Amino acid sequence: MARWKTASVAAGAVLLFAAMKILPWGFGFAGGKYLYETLAGRQDDPALLTTAQVSERLQKQDFQIFKAIKQEFPEDYDAVVQKITTVARSGGSREDVSDASRVSVADLRKKYAPLLLSAPERSATEALGAQLDMLNHVMAKQPSATCNRYVRDGPSAIEAPDQAFMMNLDRIGATLFHAFGAARNSGLPATAASDEDWSMLASALAKAGATQDEMKAIAEANPESAELCPIFAKLYATALSLQGEPGRHVKATLLYEIARN
Repeated sequence: MARWKTASVAAGAVLLFAAMKILPWGFGFAGGKYLYETLAGRQDDPALLTTAQVSERLQKQDFQIFKAIKQEFPEDYDAVVQKITTVARSGGSREDVSDASRVSVADLRKKYAPLLLSAPERSATEALGAQLDMLNHVMAKQPSATCNRYVRDGPSAIEAPDQAFMMNLDRIGATLFHAFGAARNSGLPATAASDEDWSMLASALAKAGATQDEMKAIAEANPESAELCPIFAKLYATALSLQGEPGRHVKATLLYEIARN
C-alpha cells in the first residue's frame, strides 16, 4: 500500500489533469423548453413577442440560471434574451428556441471560464458541490453504464431526465455563474493548481481509500469501468475537503476545466 501511495502521488498531476479533459460541460440548455411552451407555444402571434415578455417569463420560472446571469452579467443577459426573442418571434420550433438558449449560455460559459482561476473559496466550493450532487443523483437513479456516459458526455447521456435532474442541472449553471461573478470581483490572482496541488489531491484520494483500479479509471475514463462514477464522486468529494490555498487552486482548476469544455 505504501508503495502504491507513493506512485499515486508522483503521478497525481498527470492522472488528474488528464481526467479534467473529459468532464461533462455541466449546463446550458435549461430554459429553452419552458420558454417555448409558456410563450412561443401559446402566443397567438409569436411575431408580437417582446424582449420584456421573454425576460419576465424567464425570471418567473423555477430555474435559477437566468436569474444568476442577470445578477452577475446584466448586459450579457440582455443579449441572451434578445437572441431567444428573435428565434421565438420568427416562429422557431421548441428545438430552435432551446438551441438558442443552450448555445447562448454555453458561449457565456466559455467566455468567462478563465475567471474561475480567481474564484474565492466559498464560490468554488458551492459550484463544485453542485457537480458532486448531480453525480450522486445520477449514480442513485441511473444504471452504471448510463452514469459512466454522463461522466464522459455530460447531460446528453440522460435520455429521459426527471425534474430532480433538471433542478440539479440548473443549480450547476447558477452556482457557476455566481462563481464567475465572484471571481471577477475577488482581486485574487488567476492561479491554476500546481503539480504539488495535484499531488496533494492524489495523496488525499489514496488516504480516502482510492484503489489502483479507480485511479486507472480516472486516467482512462473507460466507459466500461465499474469504478468510473464512484471514483469521480470520490474525486469531487476529496477536492472539496482540501483546505487553504492548495484546496482553492484545485477546486478552481477543476471548475475551469469543466466550464471551458
